[in-house]
Amino acid sequence: MTLRIGGPGQSLPAPANLYPSYLQGTPYDAPMNYVGLAAGDAIYFPGLSNDIWVNPGAYSMVQFLDPVTGVWRDIPAQRGQAYHVPVSGSQNFRVANLTGCPVAAIIAGGGSGFAQATATITSNVGGSTWQAIVGGCLTVSTISAAGANYNIAPLVMIPVPPSPGVQATAHAILASGTVSSIVLDNVGAGYGSAPVATLEPSPFDPNAGTITQATVVFAIDPAKQGKIAAALCTYNGAPLATLSALTLTAAGGAGTGATITPLVLQSCTLASVVAGGAGWGNATAFAKIFSSGGGGNVSVSAIGNPAIEATGFRPRDAVITGTTNAGGTITAATILDGGLFLSAATVGGAILSGGTLPTTLASVALTMGAQTDTILIQPM
Repeated sequence: MTLRIGGPGQSLPAPANLYPSYLQGTPYDAPMNYVGLAAGDAIYFPGLSNDIWVNPGAYSMVQFLDPVTGVWRDIPAQRGQAYHVPVSGSQNFRVANLTGCPVAAIIAGGGSGFAQATATITSNVGGSTWQAIVGGCLTVSTISAAGANYNIAPLVMIPVPPSPGVQATAHAILASGTVSSIVLDNVGAGYGSAPVATLEPSPFDPNAGTITQATVVFAIDPAKQGKIAAALCTYNGAPLATLSALTLTAAGGAGTGATITPLVLQSCTLASVVAGGAGWGNATAFAKIFSSGGGGNVSVSAIGNPAIEATGFRPRDAVITGTTNAGGTITAATILDGGLFLSAATVGGAILSGGTLPTTLASVALTMGAQTDTILIQPM
């Protein structure tokens, strides 16, 4: 374990080689701590003995290689927020700029007749690759014992499926100190048999010492067998020139009828004034224009795995200002932050940041696409 010693005049380590140049056959690599990431680019954390301070920039994100799904998963945080990462040198963590690239997919229709051994999902543009997971979703069979004396709902502990798969999650609902029902929040995918789950009393339940534990029995959902239950993005591919051009097609064996909606991470790259309106202040009183929409709920899931289908994705709104002339007409729009979305955003409206109230509404159109980014990786 690295021992960090600090004191007056003791600085941080100098920027380091992000790839170990001393390995045979590797090119020379200049020491650096700022790295530019084009859309679609990603970089592992450097092979150093130190912990690392990472600022992923405005559009990139820190990710880890999920051992359950087998795909890269985001570590949720506000974009541009710095991280202390105590896993230097690991190829299970990376920083990625995936704007313009597919990152997830919603199973709008699971189809029928698919088998895990033969099911495939292919993309038509961009080169992204996908892992199909067939069936293996859970359903609640019975609550075999309701338990007693709960004051806080117990934790539902469900084991993971074989990799690659999707872990199921659930929560308990109480009634008069007993477990009245179990709700599956993610039905999972890829379970070969029903796992043995446990209901663990909350460590914060004041009645912990007197609780009679409840038990629940899960089963494999027969209604979802033979269906595509998850589409896992194993390679994000190149950024798409036309974001809406991507389609995903499931095939294999007797499988047919699956409908899969890809989700592309995107940002506002251009704001065009369609109509400038009137009364929007003056040249020194800029209008603030805000975005609307752009979430991941563009299709209704036929399966129910929001953790990997990104249906609950919360967009980061764009920050746009409108330049006004002396007559109060918006003449141009400047993007300060393009935001992050999983579907096309629109202008939700504009507000005045000074001057008089507008007399005629303005209209601004947004163009969605990819962004370049600059990240910081600093040894500690």
